[in-house]
Amino acid sequence: MKVLQAWKSSSWKVKTLIILASLYLLYALFGFFLAPGLVRDNASKALADLTGRQVTIDEVKINPLVLSATVNGFSIQDDQTEVLLGFNQLYVNFQLSSLFRWSWHFDEVMLDALTVRAQRNPGNTFSFDDVLTHIQEQLAQAPEEEAPEPEQEEPGLPAISIASLSLAAGDLRFTEASGDEPEKLVLPLAFTVSNFSTKGKGENSNDYAIRLEGPDGGALDWQGRFEFTPFIARGHLSVEKVDLVPLARLLKNEVRFTVPSGELDVETAYHFAAEPQPKVVLSDGQMVLRQLQLLKPGEDSPSVSLPQVSVEGVELDSLAQKVNVPKVTVTNPELGVVLNEQGIDLATLFLPSDREAAEERVEEVKEKAEQAAQKVQEGKADWIVRLDTLQVDGSGLRFTDRTLQPAQALTLSDGQLTLKNLIIGEPATFTWEGSSKIQQSGTLKHSGEGNLTPFSVDAQAALQGLPLVPFSPWLEREAPLVLADGVLSVDTRASVKGENTAVTVSANASLENFSLLENGESLLKINQGSVTDLSLASAGQTVRIGEIGLTGMDMANRVDAQGRDVATRIQAGMASGDASGSGSDTSQGEQGKSWQVTVDRVRLVGSQIRHEDLSLSPDFRIGLYELSGNLRNLDTRPGRKATMDLNAQVDRYAPFSIKGALTAEPLFTDLNISLKNYEMTGLTPYTGQYLGYKVEKGQLGVNSGVSIDNNRLSSNTNILADEFYLGEKVSSDTAVNAPVKLGLSVLRNRSGKITLPVAMDGDLNDPSFSVGGMVLKVLSNVVVKAATAPFSVLSALAGGKNLESIAFEPGLAATGQDTASSLEALAKVLNERPELRVGLIGTTNAEDRTALAAQAIGREVADEDWQGIDDALQEKKWRRKLIRRYESSTDRDVESLVGNALPEDEEQPETVLAKAAWETMLATDTKALDRAQLTELARLRGENAKAMLVQTLGIEQSRIFLNETNVDGKVAGLTLTLEK
Repeated sequence: MKVLQAWKSSSWKVKTLIILASLYLLYALFGFFLAPGLVRDNASKALADLTGRQVTIDEVKINPLVLSATVNGFSIQDDQTEVLLGFNQLYVNFQLSSLFRWSWHFDEVMLDALTVRAQRNPGNTFSFDDVLTHIQEQLAQAPEEEAPEPEQEEPGLPAISIASLSLAAGDLRFTEASGDEPEKLVLPLAFTVSNFSTKGKGENSNDYAIRLEGPDGGALDWQGRFEFTPFIARGHLSVEKVDLVPLARLLKNEVRFTVPSGELDVETAYHFAAEPQPKVVLSDGQMVLRQLQLLKPGEDSPSVSLPQVSVEGVELDSLAQKVNVPKVTVTNPELGVVLNEQGIDLATLFLPSDREAAEERVEEVKEKAEQAAQKVQEGKADWIVRLDTLQVDGSGLRFTDRTLQPAQALTLSDGQLTLKNLIIGEPATFTWEGSSKIQQSGTLKHSGEGNLTPFSVDAQAALQGLPLVPFSPWLEREAPLVLADGVLSVDTRASVKGENTAVTVSANASLENFSLLENGESLLKINQGSVTDLSLASAGQTVRIGEIGLTGMDMANRVDAQGRDVATRIQAGMASGDASGSGSDTSQGEQGKSWQVTVDRVRLVGSQIRHEDLSLSPDFRIGLYELSGNLRNLDTRPGRKATMDLNAQVDRYAPFSIKGALTAEPLFTDLNISLKNYEMTGLTPYTGQYLGYKVEKGQLGVNSGVSIDNNRLSSNTNILADEFYLGEKVSSDTAVNAPVKLGLSVLRNRSGKITLPVAMDGDLNDPSFSVGGMVLKVLSNVVVKAATAPFSVLSALAGGKNLESIAFEPGLAATGQDTASSLEALAKVLNERPELRVGLIGTTNAEDRTALAAQAIGREVADEDWQGIDDALQEKKWRRKLIRRYESSTDRDVESLVGNALPEDEEQPETVLAKAAWETMLATDTKALDRAQLTELARLRGENAKAMLVQTLGIEQSRIFLNETNVDGKVAGLTLTLEK
């Protein structure tokens, strides 16, 4: 009652103060006790509805007196990371004065221990995907706002200012759980923003500083200031000593390498303006990458090692789409490249381990690279990127081929490279120069210039002193050959131009002390080799070489005991090395137009080619020594003739030459080959095999004309064998069965020379045709013919007479005119063939029996007056004596011999009877002839012939032999034999 009276009695000023005090008290009570709970519960529910997750707020404190609020223990739950978003405390202090200056001003906004957590799961899904989906659904269900009237301007940003905006002890946490084992990355986070204002224009407004500290001491500092109307931001970004190892672990399922070490520094000034067009400008950008290593699992040494990479002065303008990099320096980089059964490992390091994902990545990168290359070529690149200088110092490359057993390595070291003015996106000429060592002893220097738009490159390179032995294992894998020695040097210039990348190359090369082994024995040696004035043009598919020079070449062609030559063994070795049987078909049909190759000159100086055949017994060896000369105008184009002029010494003493013309397509040759004074003892392996004798002595000369036209070979060869004699007999199953020594004696003239014209003709398309086989066959046939039919071979010397036999008059031993003529021809042959000895075989035949029987009847009838049956039948007394002899010797009447009636003429009957008596007696006496008479006739013929040859024709008596007579033979006279 008293209070009511007091209230009524109070003045309006007191009442006013009491009301204000009461309201203030209610305000304080509401702010301190009621509002925190309402804010906490409503905020939790609203955020839970928005995110679809459980939201927890431990405590909300409101101080209505100073207009501050504190939120403690905020978290949005996550099943995978426990907390999706949370913080320990959020403190906001609002200035009451904001109510009187039409802006929202906060003296302080502080966030403590903010944590943001995310996790990536298999299938490239994230732990917060459901939250984003739920928020989108909530926004879709919200009522649409009415569209503003067209003339109504969009409201600007509210006037908000914050004296101090800070984050302390925060962190960002990311878990990579798409692989077998999860990897976690924790990045501490802290920042401050001073004098933040959405309307601020002062130099000291909206300053901010953000700092991220890495787990191992690395830090990100981001400082600057910004404005909202229009939005402008400028500042400085610095990343120092960022450890790349934990960052790389997050990519372990995306790449095939680990990062054992690596540290990164990045620094740049930046400026961003939203109007009139969004624009980002970076300036004075710096980057330093230290001790970065990329290690392939299972390897001891890194595939990539970058001790230091520094990038200086980077400038970027997003509106102009330009990037300028004044200098990039790479110090002592090392690459370790491994070739295994799956290919080059360096090409797969940045691909996922999963095969299908890797294939998809390759296709994506390939497509993007092709698109980018096309834009660069057309000068339509999205950005213009300029690199003023790239400097690489002390680079190294180690290539290891594990497809070889054992594995082999090649190294490049001490590499230096300076690249200048490389611009992508606009025409510009870049230049470079560099050098490196190959296998520690070879040196490579290179330089050049080029353009990316349009694409062109002009380059020069000089390779000096490259040892070839380290490359031998790759050759040994493909063929049974070994590079035992050799040093290569090359000077070259190359140009690549145009959309179709037409390539032109000019080069000179030299080779020193080259040595190639086959099965451990020397196959090819070259003291000095050179290729000069080589030019190549891919557009015309032409290669031209001014000269190929070979000095001191030593080539060996060895036929092994199985009869396989070098080519056969190499081919067999290559076939056995290719177990799959796969091969590349380089036929013209698949390759398109064939390349045209021209060699102006091949020059040989002081060279040698050696041939060895171990399939013969003894081994056969022959060589061309001091081989010198030229081959000119070698050309693969059809119809182009090359010329050959080569000289050598066979086995270092016998002059040899080959001259003429040849064409590769179609095959054509017109060659003259000459050999003089070759010692034939070297041919013993062949004479022993084919003739059955060793060579005792002899010198060989050959003059041959060889032509090939329309795949048909023909040759005319004159062979001269001087003092060619066979010696000791050799056992050979393939030797001819003929007296070959005698055959050679038949062929050898009085000067000791054998001259043989040999003509050959054959179809090269015939698989059975062999030049070497034909030569041996022709020579063997000549010798065998001379041995088995010597007189047919000697007939030319005898004036065409076949002296195998010499005819005598039947029944006579005296040398008549025809017989003497034949003996004179024989004497001429013996004079031309002084080594031959002749055996004379006195021979009789049926004609001699008849003649001797006729002589005996005649002597009995007419004694010395007998002139023959024809004359006897002309005289009456001889006819009667013939009749009487028949009748007395047979005791038969002569008329019994005539079955028909006798003529009526006076003399004719007697003539008929006398002839019948003669024929009957001759037949009877011929059969009854004593053999001793025939033997004596044959003996006398031999003696008379030898007497004439020795006494009259001057043949040495020791060269004429009288052999045993032959009775009832085929020849009425002499049969001749030849003896060596």
